Amino acid sequence: MSWALEYVALFPAIVAVSWIVFGCLFVVRREWRLPMDDGFTPSVAVVVPAHQEELVIGATLEALLEQDYPAMEIHVVSDGSTDRTVAIAQTFADRGVVVHELATNRGKSAALQHVLDRVESDLFMVVDADTRARPDAIRTLVQQFRDPRVGGVTGHARVGNVTGVLTAVQAMEYSVIVGLAKRAEQSWGGLYTVSGAAACFRTRALREAGGWTVPTVTEDIEVSWRLQREGWRLAYDPRAVFFIQAPVRLRALWRQRRRWAQGMVEVLRMHWNVTSTPNRALIPITVQVLGAATWLIIALMVLSNAMVGMLGGSFPTDSLLGSAHADRQVMFLWTFGLFGLQALVASLFDGAHVSDGWRVFPLFVVFPVYFWIVLFPSVVLGAARGLVSSGSTRWARTERAEVLVGAPAGPEPHVRRADSGASA
Repeated sequence: MSWALEYVALFPAIVAVSWIVFGCLFVVRREWRLPMDDGFTPSVAVVVPAHQEELVIGATLEALLEQDYPAMEIHVVSDGSTDRTVAIAQTFADRGVVVHELATNRGKSAALQHVLDRVESDLFMVVDADTRARPDAIRTLVQQFRDPRVGGVTGHARVGNVTGVLTAVQAMEYSVIVGLAKRAEQSWGGLYTVSGAAACFRTRALREAGGWTVPTVTEDIEVSWRLQREGWRLAYDPRAVFFIQAPVRLRALWRQRRRWAQGMVEVLRMHWNVTSTPNRALIPITVQVLGAATWLIIALMVLSNAMVGMLGGSFPTDSLLGSAHADRQVMFLWTFGLFGLQALVASLFDGAHVSDGWRVFPLFVVFPVYFWIVLFPSVVLGAARGLVSSGSTRWARTERAEVLVGAPAGPEPHVRRADSGASA
């Protein structure tokens, strides 16, 4: 198992170096020069798909109505909600919010397609019902569409409900991993995925690619790959900040990451042939995803080998935890050190756009524990599920908390589970 241990140790180090290098290239070549022309105001249909969102829909709409962008219309689509979602949304009707009420629950993609079939705007923006946009977010996001090759843009998602250790670690994850990964992918010319919580698309590009019609548990990943396979570019604008709600309970987080992993595998099954794709950014992105999948398999083999040895009364000397080889231990230390450097670089970049960019930086030291307890088992099970799944159009969201996204940290909030019709 010597080679397996070395792969387990070295692959994360290679990814860290890659993200640091290409992330820095994006910042220097692009991020410092991102356009801002207040005279560029394409029309935007902002769509908030909602199912049982009475706890959060009001704050989301208030934030959207505070946007400093003139050419936008806001649509709320209640997809079979039986709570007060529609009643709350309709209180905003006199301020221009258009409310669509679907009698039966058909799923998030169907809700989005319902509006896509009815709008004539230049751009089509999706904002989750638990997401609060900073007042300049939409004005900033649309700037990327000055490039006619851009089909979709995503903003900078930040965890806004940091109320405990679990949400704080997720805030660190979004900064240190998600933000830096998107910067690196931009250097390759694309994105693994736009953020499902806040993303804007060229309406024509969405329609030409088929709209929101493909059954999958992660519609944001799937539409990202489909647009890029059609030759469109995806862009990331870290200046456009959106505050999202992260799961506050371990079980909800575990289910969320399992779903994300399932969606990743479903998308690879659908869009595996990327070699002839006009947007070649999907090639390095696919290599990265396949490398991570291989890492998961090998790490599972190493852990299984160690557990078998322990059950047999002996701890394998070549196992992940029992290796007696100093050089291998040094490799793991170097990998962790590179992750620390990645966290430092990412926090430095984020600090240019959000005032609390450094707040969660020290939590990188607990990430290995968080990874092995939460992420690793959920991703492995989700990936296995994705190998046999046939996609889904059902709603899949986590619990909502009665706390404004982006509000100051306080006592642990009351939470409500997703309704029983939502998938895991």
